[in-house]
Amino acid sequence: IHGVWPDNEQYMLNDCYGRMYTTIELPGEQNKMNDRWPDLRYTKEFSLEKQKFWEYEYNKHGTCCQPRYNQQQYFNLTMKLRDKFDLLSALQNHGITPGSTTTVKKIGLAIATVTKEFPSLKCIPTMELPEIGL
Repeated sequence: IHGVWPDNEQYMLNDCYGRMYTTIELPGEQNKMNDRWPDLRYTKEFSLEKQKFWEYEYNKHGTCCQPRYNQQQYFNLTMKLRDKFDLLSALQNHGITPGSTTTVKKIGLAIATVTKEFPSLKCIPTMELPEIGL
């Protein structure tokens, strides 16, 4: 999961004014977040201690959800969406795995089986798919 990016129906919002990230102290909350939204660049121990990825995502995107959603509500929404739309399982159920070759159409159709909508797929020049927007 990369994050929840709010928009105003014309463009995505980021770097909004608002209360900035507060470190998540409770181990149970940390583990719940890490299970669904891990920082893949660092070890689990470093990620849980420093929380740089969550801090970055919240300060860039979560602040734009205020005052409707506070930090905890923003992260709970993100985890709820991740659980509801298990994209990795949907892709695997259609024979699409990391490193495999397929078409944009097949990826979109596989994701649409769980989202009921064709996603926004962002490919890069090396023919990789780093991001899926719902």
